[in-house]
Amino acid sequence: MLVQEYYKSRGQLIEKALDDYLAPADQYPTELHQAMRYSVKSDGKRLRPLFFLATYEMLLGRKNINRLERILPAAVALEFVHTASLIHDDLPSVDNSDERRGKPSCHIKFGEATAILAGDALITKAIEVLTEIKNRNQALKCIAILTKAISTRGMIGGQAVDIISVNKKININVLRYIHYKKTGSLLQASTELACALYDAEENITITLGNFALNLGLAYQIVDDILDEVGSFEVLGKHPGGDLKNNKATYPSLIGLEKSKKQAEKLIRDSYNMIKNMRNNDIMLEFVNMIKERLP
Repeated sequence: MLVQEYYKSRGQLIEKALDDYLAPADQYPTELHQAMRYSVKSDGKRLRPLFFLATYEMLLGRKNINRLERILPAAVALEFVHTASLIHDDLPSVDNSDERRGKPSCHIKFGEATAILAGDALITKAIEVLTEIKNRNQALKCIAILTKAISTRGMIGGQAVDIISVNKKININVLRYIHYKKTGSLLQASTELACALYDAEENITITLGNFALNLGLAYQIVDDILDEVGSFEVLGKHPGGDLKNNKATYPSLIGLEKSKKQAEKLIRDSYNMIKNMRNNDIMLEFVNMIKERLP
């Protein structure tokens, strides 16, 4: 199947690049580098770097796979930032999760202090990696896009609002803000990075950014639903963590059925945004993949 072959071939590119950019596990300080490697190389889906590559190849057209070599720093940077966010999310002072991707969380294996530093180091390493993009103007654009996505206007801002909302009654707009920022920001950055490296027109960049935000919100709503009715095998951790931590979710605010309908609408809207674009088969598969996760 074309899509499976795409994920396999691009996934191998991403894995090799991640390995190349991570410091060796025996490099001093060894425990920190081991924690970084452990967290990055722990069987992640690589959704964001794959989403980035698929966006770029939708714009460029799928040609020789070697043409992707020059843009791999952006793919690596996205996965480093995403992994850092997971390390910090799992900490006792945040979500207090002992498991991640079916394995002990970073702070359980290496201790809380090392986990905090590993997350910090992965974020700074992501910016360092982007400086390896040979076109200086594109490198600066990519750094600006990713730092905005990470910032208080993006992922970290969403995390902050998430933390202060624990044990509080919040409305659906606040929850939507949290999801757009925590999950949507990096997905939006994935498309914007691809557009920057392709030198896409502004209207294409805006459309694909909105597509990513829509899909990111749908993904998070599905996650909220799965946290309530899913299984360990699906989630890679025990369900019910949000309820245990007194965190608001879509099902807790509007119920399961309305949550499913909201996710279905977002998925339909996402499909409609790119259905007429050329070379869109892989991007449409991302839409279908999220649709298939919906219980």
